[in-house]
Amino acid sequence: MEIIKQGAGEGVVWLKCPSCQGFLPYMQEGETEAAGEDKSDAAVALEDLDVEAAKEYTDDQIYEIGDVIHHRSWNDFGKIVSKDALPGNRQTIWVQFLRQGKVQLLEGVVRE
Repeated sequence: MEIIKQGAGEGVVWLKCPSCQGFLPYMQEGETEAAGEDKSDAAVALEDLDVEAAKEYTDDQIYEIGDVIHHRSWNDFGKIVSKDALPGNRQTIWVQFLRQGKVQLLEGVVRE
């Protein structure tokens, strides 16, 4: 993925997905622990995911917590562990991927 810019906080890098053209923050492992994130859902194993029922991730879809998704650009499967509302009527999902770790992705993007 293309690195767009360094975030304001040290260790945060913004990446651009070549498939969906969305932006996502990436924090190094040490930084997420320092931020006090809950690590209880940090590990997901392939046997924990129903990859046959996985939905292909696109930023215009709406997902539910517990859904399994496949991110085509990363060729990685993950489970949606939480959702957030952002300013400007935007929504995000937090996905625990097998290889990428915990990543925040856009959800329900409306294109005009």
